[in-house]
Amino acid sequence: MLTATRFKIKPLIAALCLSPGLVVADNQLSQIVVTANQIEQPLSHITSDVSIINAEDIRAQRATSVIELLNTLPGLSFTQNGPLGTSTSLYTRGSDNQRTLILIDGVRAQDPSNIGGANLAHLMVANIERIEVIKGAQSGVWGSDAAAGVINIITKQSLETRLTLEHGAYNTGKSAVSTGFTIGDARLFVNAAHISSEGFSAQTPVGENPNQYESNGYRNTNLSARAIVPIAENQTLTLAHNHTQARSEYDAWGDPNDVKRADTQTDLSQLNYQLGSTKVAGEQSLFTTEQLDDANPDIVKGKTQSLTLSHQYQNLLMGASYTHNEAQSDKFSWGAGQNQKLKDSTNAKSLFATHSHNWKNFTFNEALRWDNYSNFGSELTGKLGVKMVITANQSLALNYGTAYNAPNIIQILNPWGTANPDLTPEKSAEASITYKLYGLTLTYFDKEIDELINWVGGQYQNIDGTTKIKGVEAEYKKRFEQWQFAINYTHLDTEKANGEPLARRPDNQVGLNLNWYATDKLDINLNGQYIGSRSGNVDSVTEHYSVWNTVINYELNQTTTAYLKVNNLTDKYYQTIAGYATAARSAYLGLSARF
Repeated sequence: MLTATRFKIKPLIAALCLSPGLVVADNQLSQIVVTANQIEQPLSHITSDVSIINAEDIRAQRATSVIELLNTLPGLSFTQNGPLGTSTSLYTRGSDNQRTLILIDGVRAQDPSNIGGANLAHLMVANIERIEVIKGAQSGVWGSDAAAGVINIITKQSLETRLTLEHGAYNTGKSAVSTGFTIGDARLFVNAAHISSEGFSAQTPVGENPNQYESNGYRNTNLSARAIVPIAENQTLTLAHNHTQARSEYDAWGDPNDVKRADTQTDLSQLNYQLGSTKVAGEQSLFTTEQLDDANPDIVKGKTQSLTLSHQYQNLLMGASYTHNEAQSDKFSWGAGQNQKLKDSTNAKSLFATHSHNWKNFTFNEALRWDNYSNFGSELTGKLGVKMVITANQSLALNYGTAYNAPNIIQILNPWGTANPDLTPEKSAEASITYKLYGLTLTYFDKEIDELINWVGGQYQNIDGTTKIKGVEAEYKKRFEQWQFAINYTHLDTEKANGEPLARRPDNQVGLNLNWYATDKLDINLNGQYIGSRSGNVDSVTEHYSVWNTVINYELNQTTTAYLKVNNLTDKYYQTIAGYATAARSAYLGLSARF
């Protein structure tokens, strides 16, 4: 691993990044991160590759879906099978979202009945305060599903009331409200959001206009509440629930004028009791997806339940957990000529520890975790990171971690074909080196995966051999006077054991984000992305394109802001997957207020 790279950073980016005398005014090193090692730490004490999307970023871009925000970060890319609500895949340094753990306020959103893990299509931005992204092998901290990284989506928790209304293209309407209350010493936070859209045709043959086909609409309602109740001195009880109900429309394969519908419901619940530095956490995640237009039942359900005991002593966290995963499918089997009801479950016992410490100008992060699955056996994973502070604005970090990715239960049951009870976890190791100088960040990463899980011959199988993923990320951020500027570049090189690249990952991509605070009342955002060729694709419409978006925010008074958002500013025709449409130039007007 960590062999010499065969590529070069684009000259333009290198020139921007290496210009002397540039100073970053926006120092993020004091920001508190909770995801990297499961404890609250300032960013300066973390060795891992961390990206943070904060409230200012969210306001500037006015994105609709979480995937839009994540797509602005280096090392992340996505594909989508049409408009809002259709199947969405996120690639973290070349690994798809089944290998990236998605958390919502720390609760696992991974669905054991969904082959892709968390259902990213239904994660909307409304009422989100912050997103933490930890890239690299994180199984030593979080276990399975975190082989490529962890994304923690943190919702708003404010006593201030905030209201947002938006309407625009494709008859899309959004509304969101968040507020908080105090009842004695207790605090209660409540969020609600709704979005509906007529959308456009999901399937559209390459080169054709999606407007000539039947549109595929979408609606999504999200409700969340969190209560923090002090019980006694140094004792706190926290109760939280997050509910999402979505209905999406999509096209049957090869028929852009067909409309299929699916109902999806997700409920994430959490109960935490904390006594000093000791915490007991109980979590439950429930998932249901039902296809509404089939003549026969087609329902899948997933459930995850966990109980965790942890104790923190200074920068050492130790804990133990028990997790139960379950998936079931009620689907008509044409081969059997009847409804086929499949159900399976697995249990896992885990012990884990994370630790951080400083010595002179070095910071160390360590993690070790042991997981024992009822159907896979035991896995021991770890993570080690060291960061050397060279000067006040210069550092060098090295990280190495081992990881594994257990197959989802639904992959084993495989209601679409032949079950594979012999499917086993894929195992991986990743090393990275990161150099930071002022606002410049350069990272090289190298990953190897054994026994990759892939779809072969009508079922999921472990592929013999080693899959290799390596690449480089370059990011430069600069903030001065009325301007905030960020540019990033990612090069990715993937190779399966048979020598073929992993499909749909862009080999090269560039992202740009520019904020101009023109006056005290007016600020303008311009963000865009260039996507190069995608591995495994043969159609030019899925590669070599640039998409630009802009947002104009105008403060009407101290509490109210109006904004205009225009996506795909140049009306670029492109597809992330050949045969599936993307939005044309589209404009939206919005109003946000706080009380």
